[in-house]
Amino acid sequence: MSESRKQKIAYIVSMHAGLETFIYREVDDLVRAGKAIRLYATRFRAGDIFAPKPEWSWLAIGKTKLLLMIPWVALRMLTMPRITRHALKHGGLVDLYFAILFAADMRRNGITQIHAHFGDHKFFIGYYCKRILDLPLSVTIHAHEFYTNPNEALFREALAAADRVFPIARKWMEKLGSEYGVERDRLRLNRLFVDTERYRPQDMTTVIAVGRYTERKGFQYLIEALKQLKDTDIHVLFIGFGDMDLAAIAREHGVEERVTVFGKMDQDQLRLMYQMADILCVPSITTEREGAEGIPVVLMEGMACGLPVVATPCGAIEELVDEILVPERDVDALAEALCRLAGNPELRRQQGERNREKVCREYSMANIQRFGEWLDELSEYEQTVSSPAGG
Repeated sequence: MSESRKQKIAYIVSMHAGLETFIYREVDDLVRAGKAIRLYATRFRAGDIFAPKPEWSWLAIGKTKLLLMIPWVALRMLTMPRITRHALKHGGLVDLYFAILFAADMRRNGITQIHAHFGDHKFFIGYYCKRILDLPLSVTIHAHEFYTNPNEALFREALAAADRVFPIARKWMEKLGSEYGVERDRLRLNRLFVDTERYRPQDMTTVIAVGRYTERKGFQYLIEALKQLKDTDIHVLFIGFGDMDLAAIAREHGVEERVTVFGKMDQDQLRLMYQMADILCVPSITTEREGAEGIPVVLMEGMACGLPVVATPCGAIEELVDEILVPERDVDALAEALCRLAGNPELRRQQGERNREKVCREYSMANIQRFGEWLDELSEYEQTVSSPAGG
């Protein structure tokens, strides 16, 4: 490929609370592998530990500029009536607004393909950027797109136009094919990854639970289970952030002395916590507001560190966790499983070894390498793609 056509990927993300840790790691590894990536943030808040690295290329448009650009964007919309009518019909006018601004920057920076991480507004913006710039579009699909998508109709439109769709679990790959009509040749099962050389087992004790402090994570049931484990020496470390006050819930159940609640940690801090723990607990539940889990990256990280797991079969968790699975919201089963592991170091060791082997086999760094190769395929595919430019 000539220097003038060097692959340059626009990555549409949200940085409202920094990047998601797995997106941060994905971008970091792709950049270190030589990919030219420019981040386009739909939202941004400075100071987060997962903000872009200084050497990364990125764009976030502040609220003041968004308002000042209204006249210019409105004129641009008039020059592309077909796309504008489409956005009005499908409730995507705000997405088109961002797309017009982002597309102008993409054109200036020589972007050659577009990727959206998550099939929500970021994907919709990428879809309109594709229509404006006539560039290949890909998207990574997790789980919330199917449960709490902000615009189901536009999601289907964007899926139909996407050149590659990267579901992170077989369950979502099958769903995309059977319910959304995405052809097999456009689908690539793109499992997420952990660095299994960094996430390794260590001989420590404790139960660790990691994630956002929201209802779907089911942490309240883990706290309830502690009440039934009065004669078992278990201490739970919660690591994450969110609106749910886990310390207050622990006090309500009289187990506050056996619970420690931490805020968000960076990757090195979190890795050390996994290595210090004996058991990883992921008691997630399916909720109306948040849907189900995809495959939580915390499972891959903890299992890579050799941790045995107690989890629920929420969402696609069963694809990664073979044992031990307990029903959602079943406090008794959760307590029993934790007690069994806590009282059997040999069982913990055996399950931890099997867990690490599975992550090394199916969720290793090879996944990000293959994803990079698939992105390269789009550069070749671009030469054969022909779709009408904006307007």
